[in-house]
Amino acid sequence: MFTYENSIPVCVWITAQECRKLPCIVDERICGDTFLKVEKLGDLDFAVSDIWMYNGNCVFACSTFQQRYEWLQKLLKTFTSCIDGVTVDLIHKSELDFTDLKIRGNEIYTDEIGKHGFFEEDDGSRVMSIKKLAFPDCYEVEGGGHLKVPDLKTSQYLRQKGIHFKCKCVPHEDGSWVLIEQC
Repeated sequence: MFTYENSIPVCVWITAQECRKLPCIVDERICGDTFLKVEKLGDLDFAVSDIWMYNGNCVFACSTFQQRYEWLQKLLKTFTSCIDGVTVDLIHKSELDFTDLKIRGNEIYTDEIGKHGFFEEDDGSRVMSIKKLAFPDCYEVEGGGHLKVPDLKTSQYLRQKGIHFKCKCVPHEDGSWVLIEQC
């Protein structure tokens, strides 16, 4: 959050567990109660993904997520800067390289104005096309590999699905697939 404290612009990190001021280089024209949605990446590194209020005006209520996301990218480039290791680095989420970051999931948004997103956990699963083979409890996964049938409960569940079906699976290290749907 960018705000003023005793007529001095400040940057404040607020969570349910803590509230502390952060060293930041920012144009004070955006310090009139601007609330950003950020995720902490490190001590001074934050990924910025959304904006709630801009100088006391609720931009969330009158714009879609995509509009705010694009506008926020321009705002950060125009009004903030960073000295590595000294001040906060506000990084727009589109500029992150996710190859080295472990993420728990993603927030999904609609195109409706003023609507909240919802969190979708990334459990590593994929919906795969499955084909039942002629042998009992043998299933081929489209694209390679086979589906593991670890117990009788799973076997009974899969038999009800028919010859061709889709189900949520995760890849196993041996090249096979493991069913993660509730049986």
